[in-house]
Amino acid sequence: MGSGGSIDPSVGYARGPILASSLDEARRRDHALRLIRERAAAIGPDSFYNFTGLHRDFHVPADRIAWGEEWVGPAFFSDELEQLAREHFGGDAGHEVAVFNRCSAGIIAACLALVRPGSTVASVTPGARSHPSIGRGARLAAAQLRQTTLPSDVELWLAEEDVSLIVITGVSSELEILDQDVLLAAVRLGRDAGVPVLLDDAYGTRLRPIVFDGLKTMETGADLGVTACDKAGLGGPRAGLMVGEPRLVRQVAAKAAELGMEARPPLALGIWSSLRTFDPRHLREEYALGGEVYAALSGRFGEGRVVRSALGASIPADMVDELVRETIGHDLPVVPGELTAGIGLYWLGEHGVISVNAMGQPGASIWLRFKPSPGELERFGGIPALLDIVERGIDHVAQRAHSVAEMRRLILGEGPSSEGSESA
Repeated sequence: MGSGGSIDPSVGYARGPILASSLDEARRRDHALRLIRERAAAIGPDSFYNFTGLHRDFHVPADRIAWGEEWVGPAFFSDELEQLAREHFGGDAGHEVAVFNRCSAGIIAACLALVRPGSTVASVTPGARSHPSIGRGARLAAAQLRQTTLPSDVELWLAEEDVSLIVITGVSSELEILDQDVLLAAVRLGRDAGVPVLLDDAYGTRLRPIVFDGLKTMETGADLGVTACDKAGLGGPRAGLMVGEPRLVRQVAAKAAELGMEARPPLALGIWSSLRTFDPRHLREEYALGGEVYAALSGRFGEGRVVRSALGASIPADMVDELVRETIGHDLPVVPGELTAGIGLYWLGEHGVISVNAMGQPGASIWLRFKPSPGELERFGGIPALLDIVERGIDHVAQRAHSVAEMRRLILGEGPSSEGSESA
């Protein structure tokens, strides 16, 4: 099966015999939590290293914890939260603010609130695929999703189809950057046609202006912008933050509240605290370290197998498949995403390294991504230690990749299911 397998359009990667569905991915995450409990009991809670680049902390001052109370608490921080959010997005007093329990929740709520059944959602991305939440939102709204990297395609769809929403991804999950001229061209097309434009700026709200000296989210002219509160230097918690044209934001926020996707006051309090303490210097430091990580990984595995990202480096899943097949000399009965999941579980159990490959939700990138913060990487042992575990992880999986049963034990912590089979 190796690099084959049918692509599941809901997540954008191939399903295999072990991670055949979102339920299997939930079982993989349950196994990861078991490994964490075991390692914490044996070595201690400080024996873990977050290499995801995702900051999901809850750094609320002790004397402000009471503000998380559901009824009275928001009165003490909501005005400042909105002011900070507008500044963060490059907005002004005329923009509305809404918070969601995930960035994906904000995107899906926008589709459900703004998209007409039977219409088209046009998605402009810097890479091969949109974030899964855009496709899921379109399907839930009974609309079709069209994806492109070119404004000319959007112009064609606007002329020939009933486009009710344009979603532009500023920075992809793989940290590919959409050219700012392309972004602005797509925004202009939407505004000229009277079609709402949502800028999916999960990473881009900070990366574009701080690292690449570009425009802030609302400075692009988009009607709505949404960012993730745990990415690109913002300290968490995991949540979504939206700023935009008041009428549209209110529609989206109302739909989110109907469906239970809004951020409740304790989560909103965490967002407030994170915005107050955000320091662009930390993001610039992560960017600089990313260049060092890329240079080291490409030097060890070859430039053609490593992708430089804005905050680190990645080895695409098909390159991992290639490396494993080179090691064992034949094709594999598992798909690339199962190989990278196996590496992630090995890293977690043996080295305490937290990765999206072990802990991510369905639809998260299956590439091996390396986005450690400077302090976290230094605590782990630096770049030499990182290179060592990459090689160890590939070797560990290569020794088991001939067997579905052994890979199932590695990924799910269990033997073959009753309908499973072991391939020699």
